[in-house]
Amino acid sequence: MTENFESPGKEKQYDEEGRVIRANRSQAKREREPIKAFAGELLKLPAHQYPLLPIDDTLIAALREGKRLSGNALSRHLNYLTRLLDEQDYPAILAAHEHINHPYLHSSGKQQRIRREIERLLADDAGVYGELLGRYADLDVQHVRQLVREAKKQRAADDADTPLPPNKYQRRLQKYLQGLALYYEE
Repeated sequence: MTENFESPGKEKQYDEEGRVIRANRSQAKREREPIKAFAGELLKLPAHQYPLLPIDDTLIAALREGKRLSGNALSRHLNYLTRLLDEQDYPAILAAHEHINHPYLHSSGKQQRIRREIERLLADDAGVYGELLGRYADLDVQHVRQLVREAKKQRAADDADTPLPPNKYQRRLQKYLQGLALYYEE
């Protein structure tokens, strides 16, 4: 008596001569390779970004578990993560990941433009608000002015002669402008 080791949920497929068509494991492995690489990218994300992705709690827990593994355990865990990602909506997760970690945030030219706009805002350049309103229709001018006012106050409290890293309000202003740029310049 022979046992059927095929999975019960899958129907057998037959070719024109009546032979069973078996799954090509090598092909399936090649198709899963990009998902596995993406799982490795997800492990590099900070844990606070996981809730921003459209994934369930099981996958979040598996990603957090994967951060502490190394060696062969990590490679086995990557296979597990690949299966979980494949069971969920992989294209939607990939799109959300690309939106969160947009290449715009790492483009030095665009970052420099935002930094110049912030410096112009801090230097009381009157024309910068009109340019920003022309570029970003949803610009909250009151919020930007409040951040600029607080950044100036913080800068005045610090020693103005030494070049300092951006203060808290300058970072908030930069993050706000980056968010607008992501929305309007995609």
